[in-house]
Amino acid sequence: MNRSLFARMLFVYLLIIVIAFTLLGGIFFGILRNNYLDLQMDAMILNAKEINVWMNDNYYGSLTNDDFAQKLYNKAKRENTVIWLVSSIGTVFMSEDPAKLSVLKDTLPRSVGNFLSETLKGNYVKQVSNVDNSFAETVMSVAIPLTVEDAGGAPHIMGAIIVNKEVNDFNVGLGAIFGQVFFPLMISVAFASILVFILSRYIVKPIKAVSAAASELSRGNLDFRVKPMTKDEIGELAVAFNKMAEELKLQDGLRNTFIANVSHELRTPLAAVQGFIQGMLDGTIEVEDRDKYLEVVLSETKRMSALITDLLNLAKIESGQFPIELSEFDINELIRRCIIMFEQRIEEKKLSVSVRLSEGRLLVWADRDRISQVITNLIDNAVKFSYDGGDLGVYTQIAGNKVYVSVSDTGEGIPEEERQNIFERFYKVDKSHSRSRPGTGIGLSIVKRIIAQHGEAIFLKSEVGKGSTFTFSLTRSLTPNQKAQQNEPEKQQ
Repeated sequence: MNRSLFARMLFVYLLIIVIAFTLLGGIFFGILRNNYLDLQMDAMILNAKEINVWMNDNYYGSLTNDDFAQKLYNKAKRENTVIWLVSSIGTVFMSEDPAKLSVLKDTLPRSVGNFLSETLKGNYVKQVSNVDNSFAETVMSVAIPLTVEDAGGAPHIMGAIIVNKEVNDFNVGLGAIFGQVFFPLMISVAFASILVFILSRYIVKPIKAVSAAASELSRGNLDFRVKPMTKDEIGELAVAFNKMAEELKLQDGLRNTFIANVSHELRTPLAAVQGFIQGMLDGTIEVEDRDKYLEVVLSETKRMSALITDLLNLAKIESGQFPIELSEFDINELIRRCIIMFEQRIEEKKLSVSVRLSEGRLLVWADRDRISQVITNLIDNAVKFSYDGGDLGVYTQIAGNKVYVSVSDTGEGIPEEERQNIFERFYKVDKSHSRSRPGTGIGLSIVKRIIAQHGEAIFLKSEVGKGSTFTFSLTRSLTPNQKAQQNEPEKQQ
């Protein structure tokens, strides 16, 4: 069964909390146990030293054997310890409980040998072990040298004093501490779980909102938007989603416009072609007039063919199947050839043409056929949108290693709110289907993509009522003479 993101987040957060508290609890109680054992063994060493003083008093007669034994018994009972006095040969000769002494003499504790070897060297020993055969539980043991001072006050090591204490007393105290800590710990876990629950809902809620919006978009509701609830990454996701929805809505509108434009651009000439042919077949058009109407049919079929070519080119560009073949050519000469193609249309609209080309021969490094397509599209638009009797301008300008080509018109211009979409596919500023300005809105889109394939840029400058200027850049290719002139100053330096 699929679990929701909320359930998984809640489970992971709670698991992290439990693991974190378990680790912290283990570390805390480990440190507490080690500190407790160290303190206890330090206290046991002090007791062993006190017993060594008593041993000296007993050795020199100031403390009787019975009094010494009683003191040893009282000390062990009060501290809950087991005390052994061991000779240098490893024999337990005295214990806090005389009744156990015979047993200890017969069964020597395992730890005595280890302790004795160190104490005879004058070292103190501390140990926590559960392998001693004298105890059922884990035991803390300390051992110090058993010393007796001679008449001159010099100590002589005679054996070892060993003090033992079972750790189960500590475990009882640890259990009491754990009981005191467990309840607050559970309250902390519960409080943390509530916070995690709220946090998970807080994180998941905007994600669910984006998911719901995506479902609305998939059903065709392109007006649905997500309200950003936070200013973090999830809020940025909502903003990005809304931008995507805006773009989808724009593209959907452009697609609908394109379908309407293409339908109009194809239906109108097809209807004219069909009408002319039908007239020729049924005799409505006289034989002597057929050539004139066949020229119209040919013109309309050429226009439809050009439209289909543009559509195929756009599809190739967007699919990456529109490679460019770079070569060196004269951009000024290419511009002259492109202008000549529009000579008839320029004369029909009585346009004044201004051509200012930098240098006589200006070489660039680009795909000649594609740049020809760019210039043709731009001049076509300039002629199409210029007022009758207006001006058409084509210019080239050099700036560093770049050549800038500009095409300007004196048409109605492009409103500022339309400029950001002017290079989008199928976009037309004029939404009408006027026969005076035919087109599908893909010419500038093709231009923008061809220039982008060259790694160059195209710019638009427009003023409503005065016209527009499109400028694109190309990489300049120097002639051998220009390269020599450019290298001359370097040689002189």
